[in-house]
Amino acid sequence: MKKTLIALLLAPALAQAIDLDDAGTFKLTGFYNITGAKVLSGAAQGSSAPWSYQQWNCPCSMQGWEYTSVYEKSKGFQLDQETLVGVQLRKEFTPTFSATMQLVSRMLNPNDGSRPTVDWAYLTWTPSQDSSWTFQAGRQRIPLYYYSDYLYIGYAYPWVRPAPDVYGWPIYAYDGANVTYRTQLGQSEWALTAHAWAGGFTQRDDAYDTRIYYTTPTHESWKKILGSYVAVNNGIVDVRVMAMRHEDSVWQDAGGVRTDLYKDQPTRIMGISANLDYKNWLVKTEVDRFEQVDLSKGINNIYKYALVGIGYNFGKLTPMYTFSRYRTVAEPIEGRNTQYLSLRWDFMKNTALKLQYDISKDRSNYPYPFFGDSKVFSISLQGVF
Repeated sequence: MKKTLIALLLAPALAQAIDLDDAGTFKLTGFYNITGAKVLSGAAQGSSAPWSYQQWNCPCSMQGWEYTSVYEKSKGFQLDQETLVGVQLRKEFTPTFSATMQLVSRMLNPNDGSRPTVDWAYLTWTPSQDSSWTFQAGRQRIPLYYYSDYLYIGYAYPWVRPAPDVYGWPIYAYDGANVTYRTQLGQSEWALTAHAWAGGFTQRDDAYDTRIYYTTPTHESWKKILGSYVAVNNGIVDVRVMAMRHEDSVWQDAGGVRTDLYKDQPTRIMGISANLDYKNWLVKTEVDRFEQVDLSKGINNIYKYALVGIGYNFGKLTPMYTFSRYRTVAEPIEGRNTQYLSLRWDFMKNTALKLQYDISKDRSNYPYPFFGDSKVFSISLQGVF
């Protein structure tokens, strides 16, 4: 992938940005994903007979946990689950002080109070133009994953979407503050980035809990978030280590009476990613662990999830094979193994067409059919402007 791509997407002051004032201090950039997919086949608990899970008619396939993007075989080719457009506005007040807002409008957005989604709305300050330190305050996505900051900017990665087995929790943003330190490591080609953040976020009637698991309007709050990551990069190898802790509460309030499913539960999330971009070869790996254990309350929520992918660039074409795995460690087991065959075609400037074929195996141990096995074909036109 292009080494400058991430900077291009996250820094609206670069060349492709649209000036909204004569001074060039107010800029707009944008991105879009026009994504469609079709479930080709599926089965649950050893049977290919149709089944229902919550409000979905299956065979079906979960492709986006945050907004419950589920494709159903009975609906044929669907364009309404992941298609979106986003814009980022950046106002520079001084060379060291700016404001940024990112809005995303989705064809499907079942999360309460998020139309469109304000993924980012923050202030940035640096002590000087050449400072190694950056301070920000406001709303940002939680950087749990390697692709968190640009999860919905599809042009930034080789797949139609990052592996759903790895990417996706009910809380995806935080209101708070962060600090970043960047430096070159001596006279080497290695650069180091250290980032720490703190804050919290509450999502009422979130789609993840309400639609997938409980069917009753359910709310979730992550409080006292405190996290950090350290990343090193030499232009070929990129390694990132992350750890975060927070207090998790999930509750319902039918009839005005609050019922806590669990409250202020200490939680830890850890992850490591290692990526290689050497000559024409691409290697993507990511391993994460979620821990939420309180045996006195009967809570033993530990999740392990990982992906590994390898691809090769043939000019404008990048084929790739990826494998992902997701498991809980306590009964009832929720688990999945998925293989992805993807092809990216950069057929014009700032635009890519992607094809993807997923083979997913449900390894859950529930007394009822979950999402089941599925074979899914996806096509997506993705770009930045």
